[in-house]
Amino acid sequence: MVWKDEYRIGVEHIDGQHQNLFAKTGEFESIVNSGVAENKQAVIDIIVFLKGYALNHFADEENYSKSIDYADFNEHQSQHKAFIQTLLQQEKALKNSDFSTETVEKLLQTLKVWLLFHVTNSDRRIVGKPPIIHDTVG
Repeated sequence: MVWKDEYRIGVEHIDGQHQNLFAKTGEFESIVNSGVAENKQAVIDIIVFLKGYALNHFADEENYSKSIDYADFNEHQSQHKAFIQTLLQQEKALKNSDFSTETVEKLLQTLKVWLLFHVTNSDRRIVGKPPIIHDTVG
């Protein structure tokens, strides 16, 4: 996952958080590619990061959205809540599978898809920018 300047929404602290998550997702992908079994603690660390990120970043983004009276705030907030639930479900699946490669790869793919499409579609709408259309997630 590579951050591109075109993903910016124009709100510096939110863009910075998005860049950080793209970098962390790239790090996660490298961990998966170098072998889950050898890097179980690194996967656990990523999960801890993601949960903290979700709570802090979503709160920042929602506070900003409220401050500008974003019309689709409730829909955006419900997307955040759904992602948190997905993350918690996948964390449980990881623990139940003892961090099987398949389960870790599923989390990575979910994160990549959600991140790319949420940032370049839903988050851009907050500031009135059109979504960026993607064919695939690499």
